[in-house]
Amino acid sequence: MFSDHAPGLASPQDSREVVHRIRNPESPMISRPSRCAAAAVFALAIVASTARAQTMQGMPHEHATDSTPASSAAAATVNVYRDHGDFVVDIGPIDLPAHAMHDMIRQPPVAERAAGVDGWLHGYRIEITEAAGDSVPHSIVHHIVVIEPQRRDLFTPLMLRLAAAGAETSPIVMPRFIGYRMQPTDSILVSAMVHNPTDRSYHGVHVKIRMPFTSASSWIPTLSIFPMSLDVMPPSGGHSFDVPPGRSEFHWEGSPGVGGRILGVSGHLHKYGVLLQLEDRTEHKILWRIEPDTDAFGNIKDIPISNFMLTFGLEIRPDHVYRLTAVYDNPTGATIVDGGMGALGGVFHPTGSWPSPNRSDALYRFDWKYTWRDTIAPNDAPMRMQP
Repeated sequence: MFSDHAPGLASPQDSREVVHRIRNPESPMISRPSRCAAAAVFALAIVASTARAQTMQGMPHEHATDSTPASSAAAATVNVYRDHGDFVVDIGPIDLPAHAMHDMIRQPPVAERAAGVDGWLHGYRIEITEAAGDSVPHSIVHHIVVIEPQRRDLFTPLMLRLAAAGAETSPIVMPRFIGYRMQPTDSILVSAMVHNPTDRSYHGVHVKIRMPFTSASSWIPTLSIFPMSLDVMPPSGGHSFDVPPGRSEFHWEGSPGVGGRILGVSGHLHKYGVLLQLEDRTEHKILWRIEPDTDAFGNIKDIPISNFMLTFGLEIRPDHVYRLTAVYDNPTGATIVDGGMGALGGVFHPTGSWPSPNRSDALYRFDWKYTWRDTIAPNDAPMRMQP
């Protein structure tokens, strides 16, 4: 909540400026963020989830056909319900033959469900069991993405990504005084892909996304936060890019849909990434800059969390233009195809009303159709694809 090569679709032109350039910037300074608040821990989980969600949304969902071993398996369903203080998204049952790639398994359908709750979500964790009740390794999860179509992303007109998880995703837990507000009229879109890299078959598997929940009637005051993300590539489709030899720069510019304060932030780069930076272009001011810790081979070892809680956050304004920049230094002498990514994610507290999505916007419609692309029969597409 709040978040690899992947082929993507060509997205329509954004209404704002989209910049993708290569040049030779000067070497930047390094910043050392603090690590002291719960919101900062959450920010790290957000950016990892968001970056993974952006990439995974661009991956083709290869569903099983009649010729695959999984063709006789019952189709999974997606259900939502309350259970022991959690809001639960339940995906299953799924049969997973041993050593089965995702195209050998009947994948869960993309599904939209009414949330039917009024209150606050405080993170999420993944729970996986088979029919007998035994636990199943998390390695069977290729990806899970939870989207709220009633709300838009902060910087783009795309649908808001609430949660994303892969096999390596750890539980994300927030204190009760920080949460994401769900309204009774909200719905969620769930997209998941599973595989089975293990040597054991699993039957009747259920993958549950459990989100700690507090009712809106609770006496505990809750600070409303939203997930935020930025990427150096244009919105929609795949977010990987080619990394040329030498030093190169990639960036994207845009303005937020509402003003507010960034409470915590971190980033995501691939091998040979040397800088990620957020800049207020209107005031010519660097808001956040990090040079990641790398090993001798250029692999990213760590991108620390920056926590701005003690200074009441970094202010951003809808009348300002912001730029996210990723810098790579590729020593191989050859272009690394789809070798780069540059993403930022964090916790955002709005100071105004969150903007409603424009369902007629070309990017919103593209995002909606792209999310549903593998679960709609061609003859049904005109009806189901209308957001």
